[in-house]
Amino acid sequence: MDFADAPLDAFGWLADRTGCGYIRLQLSLTVLRSSGLRTGWSERLDPEHLPRTLIGQRVTMPGPTWRWQEIVARRQRPKLVYEIDDNLFELDPSNSTYGFFNSSDAQQNMRANLRAADLVTVTTEPLAEVVRSHNPDVHVIPNYLPAWLLEHERPRREGKVVIGWGGSATHTMDWEVCGPHVRRYLNRAPDHVQVHVMGADYTHQAKLPQGRVRVTPWIQTAPEYWRSIDYDIMLAPLHPHPFNASKSNLRVLEAAFLGIPAVASDYGPYAEFVQHGVTGLLAKGDHDWGRHLRALVEDPQMRAELGANARRQAGAWTIEGHADEWRKAIA
Repeated sequence: MDFADAPLDAFGWLADRTGCGYIRLQLSLTVLRSSGLRTGWSERLDPEHLPRTLIGQRVTMPGPTWRWQEIVARRQRPKLVYEIDDNLFELDPSNSTYGFFNSSDAQQNMRANLRAADLVTVTTEPLAEVVRSHNPDVHVIPNYLPAWLLEHERPRREGKVVIGWGGSATHTMDWEVCGPHVRRYLNRAPDHVQVHVMGADYTHQAKLPQGRVRVTPWIQTAPEYWRSIDYDIMLAPLHPHPFNASKSNLRVLEAAFLGIPAVASDYGPYAEFVQHGVTGLLAKGDHDWGRHLRALVEDPQMRAELGANARRQAGAWTIEGHADEWRKAIA
């Protein structure tokens, strides 16, 4: 971005350009730009040309922490917004990021950077409760998705019913919730039923029959990932845990935007979003996973009806309709 003419109104200092960086900052700042604000984003920060508002995503590493604190100490400095979308203070050891974020240095840096911010943005009220012990000024801005997804026609696999899941290597405990039940269902399911896993491959952990599974490696950009989803049914397991209690409804929200009924854990953000029997099905016990999958596989009319209802519900969750929530935070 060119900072030379005048300070940007807001700049997103990205920790990544994958799902979190795109959905939380790039997407939001793009919509704000279309409404007249001067916005930008990058993993790199020019300390000589700072914006009016600097949004730092999960500023934790030693170098970025030093820079964040250096900016705090300046006599004239931008408004500092710390953006965090997960409870990184209560990770399960099975989480692939546990080794880094649970280190004493990372924990100390996060706490110091949260305290130094003028305000913090988070995705959910449970996460806000965690963060308020470090900074009292917390704005809850849920995850929203772009309106074009409501019109997107996902690819279909002719003659197949596809049960799908996509995500990073941070969901080991979640797959422990549904994996054995998905395996048992697949072992009895008709040949036209298959599982499509995108991103981290949990199919070996779950011991799924490999002849019934497709795996797509991690896709770098969120829009490319969304366009590649070909599921007829979305798996959304969530293990009861303090980390997951603070998570957002993003997985079931993506399913809803694409008109896909979800089979989701009856827990936390998924239970709050999915209307059982209307927009998806909630697994309240172990036996429900196989029972709900079988019902949706065998009833295409139910899949279509629940998916259409979910898509109507998703219409209230577009970033275009909620950009003012970000505008208020960075004003």
